[in-house]
Amino acid sequence: MAETVKDTIDIEASADAIFDVVTDFESYPKWQPNFKKVEVVATDRHDRPTEVFFEVDAKIKVVMYTLRYDYSNAPESLAWDLLNGDVKKLKGSYSFDEFDDVTEVVYELELDPGFPVPGPLKRQAQRQIVAGALNDLKKWVEERTGR
Repeated sequence: MAETVKDTIDIEASADAIFDVVTDFESYPKWQPNFKKVEVVATDRHDRPTEVFFEVDAKIKVVMYTLRYDYSNAPESLAWDLLNGDVKKLKGSYSFDEFDDVTEVVYELELDPGFPVPGPLKRQAQRQIVAGALNDLKKWVEERTGR
């Protein structure tokens, strides 16, 4: 059964700077410790990654999957959907709303691992996903922009 996680964070950086970080997929292992391997498989005519392979330590087990990215609302948002892999469903998005020197980042993820996960482990995994997607992102971006 798919679970949806949604949260927001304010980052002291421009929306463009944050968008650049979240689309630099190969740097994910530098700022998200659960990401063990990331490889761009395909790009579009603008040289933006459209298919990306991930190997992630999900604590329960290491999972591998490939996501397809949609830039139709870039740079205001970035969406993705599962192309193939060890999970049943993985769909999500980042959206960016810039106000002066701060950008509100909204992260949403719908995940169905395709195997049973006990409640406490599921909640821990959700916290780790959101922490990586938002808190680690904030730290990485603000360190890079000198904030």
